[in-house]
Amino acid sequence: MVQIMAQVKVLLVDDEKDYAVTLKERLQLRGYDVQAACTVEDAFEAADSSNPEVILLDMKMPGMDGADVFNRLKSSHPDVEIIIVSGQGAMNERAKEISGRAFDYLIKPVEIQDVARKIQEAWEKRSSRLPEGGRDAGGKDAN
Repeated sequence: MVQIMAQVKVLLVDDEKDYAVTLKERLQLRGYDVQAACTVEDAFEAADSSNPEVILLDMKMPGMDGADVFNRLKSSHPDVEIIIVSGQGAMNERAKEISGRAFDYLIKPVEIQDVARKIQEAWEKRSSRLPEGGRDAGGKDAN
Protein backbone atom coordinates (compact mmCIF):
# COMPACT_ATOMS: atom_id res chain seq x y z
CA MET A 1 0.00 0.00 0.00
CA VAL A 2 1.17 3.55 -0.75
CA GLN A 3 2.27 5.48 2.33
CA ILE A 4 0.76 8.97 2.33
CA MET A 5 3.02 11.69 3.70
CA ALA A 6 0.21 14.24 4.04
CA GLN A 7 -3.49 14.20 3.39
CA VAL A 8 -3.51 14.91 -0.33
CA LYS A 9 -6.51 16.86 -1.62
CA VAL A 10 -7.92 15.02 -4.63
CA LEU A 11 -10.76 15.92 -6.96
CA LEU A 12 -12.25 12.98 -8.83
CA VAL A 13 -14.19 13.98 -11.97
CA ASP A 14 -16.19 11.17 -13.56
CA ASP A 15 -19.76 11.09 -14.87
CA GLU A 16 -20.20 7.44 -13.82
CA LYS A 17 -21.58 8.09 -10.35
CA ASP A 18 -21.24 4.53 -9.00
CA TYR A 19 -17.63 4.37 -10.18
CA ALA A 20 -16.86 7.80 -8.72
CA VAL A 21 -18.41 6.99 -5.33
CA THR A 22 -16.60 3.63 -5.11
CA LEU A 23 -13.23 5.09 -6.09
CA LYS A 24 -13.72 8.02 -3.71
CA GLU A 25 -14.45 5.67 -0.80
CA ARG A 26 -11.48 3.45 -1.60
CA LEU A 27 -9.13 6.43 -1.77
CA GLN A 28 -10.52 7.87 1.47
CA LEU A 29 -9.76 4.54 3.18
CA ARG A 30 -6.16 5.12 2.11
CA GLY A 31 -6.10 8.55 3.75
CA TYR A 32 -6.78 10.85 0.83
CA ASP A 33 -9.08 13.89 1.14
CA VAL A 34 -11.32 13.22 -1.88
CA GLN A 35 -14.18 15.13 -3.42
CA ALA A 36 -16.10 13.67 -6.35
CA ALA A 37 -17.83 15.59 -9.12
CA CYS A 38 -20.06 13.87 -11.65
CA THR A 39 -20.75 16.86 -13.91
CA VAL A 40 -18.50 19.42 -15.55
CA GLU A 41 -20.19 22.23 -13.65
CA ASP A 42 -19.68 20.46 -10.32
CA ALA A 43 -16.04 19.83 -11.25
CA PHE A 44 -15.33 23.53 -11.81
CA GLU A 45 -17.17 24.50 -8.63
CA ALA A 46 -15.36 21.87 -6.56
CA ALA A 47 -11.97 22.86 -7.99
CA ASP A 48 -12.60 26.50 -7.11
CA SER A 49 -13.86 25.78 -3.60
CA SER A 50 -11.46 23.04 -2.52
CA ASN A 51 -8.23 23.86 -4.40
CA PRO A 52 -7.27 20.24 -5.07
CA GLU A 53 -3.64 19.26 -5.41
CA VAL A 54 -4.38 16.38 -7.78
CA ILE A 55 -7.31 15.86 -10.13
CA LEU A 56 -8.39 12.53 -11.62
CA LEU A 57 -10.21 13.53 -14.80
CA ASP A 58 -12.36 11.26 -16.95
CA MET A 59 -11.94 12.29 -20.58
CA LYS A 60 -15.54 11.43 -21.55
CA MET A 61 -17.75 13.95 -19.77
CA PRO A 62 -21.19 14.96 -21.03
CA GLY A 63 -21.57 18.61 -21.92
CA MET A 64 -17.92 19.42 -22.61
CA ASP A 65 -14.99 17.72 -24.27
CA GLY A 66 -12.50 16.28 -21.75
CA ALA A 67 -9.65 18.26 -23.29
CA ASP A 68 -11.63 21.48 -22.83
CA VAL A 69 -12.33 20.55 -19.19
CA PHE A 70 -8.61 19.87 -18.72
CA ASN A 71 -7.63 23.21 -20.28
CA ARG A 72 -10.09 25.18 -18.17
CA LEU A 73 -9.01 23.45 -14.94
CA LYS A 74 -5.32 23.97 -15.75
CA SER A 75 -5.97 27.60 -16.66
CA SER A 76 -7.69 28.40 -13.37
CA HIS A 77 -5.47 26.10 -11.26
CA PRO A 78 -2.04 26.03 -12.96
CA ASP A 79 -0.29 24.22 -10.08
CA VAL A 80 -2.69 21.28 -9.94
CA GLU A 81 -1.50 17.95 -11.32
CA ILE A 82 -4.10 16.26 -13.51
CA ILE A 83 -4.20 12.53 -14.14
CA ILE A 84 -6.35 11.62 -17.13
CA VAL A 85 -8.50 8.52 -16.71
CA SER A 86 -10.20 6.99 -19.72
CA GLY A 87 -12.20 3.94 -20.62
CA GLN A 88 -10.74 4.09 -24.12
CA GLY A 89 -7.57 2.09 -24.61
CA ALA A 90 -6.04 4.42 -27.17
CA MET A 91 -5.82 8.16 -26.79
CA ASN A 92 -7.97 10.12 -29.19
CA GLU A 93 -6.59 13.22 -30.89
CA ARG A 94 -7.93 15.59 -28.21
CA ALA A 95 -6.36 13.51 -25.43
CA LYS A 96 -3.06 13.49 -27.31
CA GLU A 97 -3.17 17.30 -27.45
CA ILE A 98 -3.13 17.57 -23.67
CA SER A 99 -1.21 14.43 -22.71
CA GLY A 100 2.09 16.31 -22.52
CA ARG A 101 0.65 18.62 -19.87
CA ALA A 102 -1.12 15.91 -17.89
CA PHE A 103 0.76 14.11 -15.15
CA ASP A 104 -0.25 10.70 -16.49
CA TYR A 105 -2.88 8.78 -18.44
CA LEU A 106 -4.61 5.75 -16.89
CA ILE A 107 -6.90 3.29 -18.65
CA LYS A 108 -10.03 1.96 -16.92
CA PRO A 109 -10.45 -0.33 -15.20
CA VAL A 110 -7.75 0.89 -12.84
CA GLU A 111 -6.27 -0.92 -9.87
CA ILE A 112 -6.62 1.10 -6.68
CA GLN A 113 -2.95 0.68 -5.78
CA ASP A 114 -1.97 2.07 -9.20
CA VAL A 115 -4.24 5.09 -8.77
CA ALA A 116 -2.93 5.70 -5.25
CA ARG A 117 0.67 5.46 -6.45
CA LYS A 118 0.03 7.92 -9.31
CA ILE A 119 -1.72 10.37 -6.97
CA GLN A 120 1.21 10.24 -4.59
CA GLU A 121 3.73 10.73 -7.40
CA ALA A 122 1.71 13.67 -8.78
CA TRP A 123 1.50 15.23 -5.31
CA GLU A 124 5.25 14.81 -4.79
CA LYS A 125 5.98 16.45 -8.15
CA ARG A 126 3.66 19.34 -7.33
CA SER A 127 5.05 19.75 -3.82
CA SER A 128 8.65 19.76 -5.01
CA ARG A 129 8.11 22.87 -7.11
CA LEU A 130 5.97 24.88 -4.66
CA PRO A 131 7.05 26.57 -1.41
CA GLU A 132 5.97 24.94 1.88
CA GLY A 133 5.26 21.67 0.12
CA GLY A 134 2.55 23.33 -1.96
CA ARG A 135 0.57 24.71 0.97
CA ASP A 136 0.65 27.92 2.94
CA ALA A 137 1.06 27.93 6.70
CA GLY A 138 -2.69 27.45 7.16
CA GLY A 139 -2.69 24.32 5.01
CA LYS A 140 -4.34 26.03 2.05
CA ASP A 141 -3.18 25.61 -1.50
CA ALA A 142 -0.36 27.98 -2.43
CA ASN A 143 -1.96 29.14 -5.70
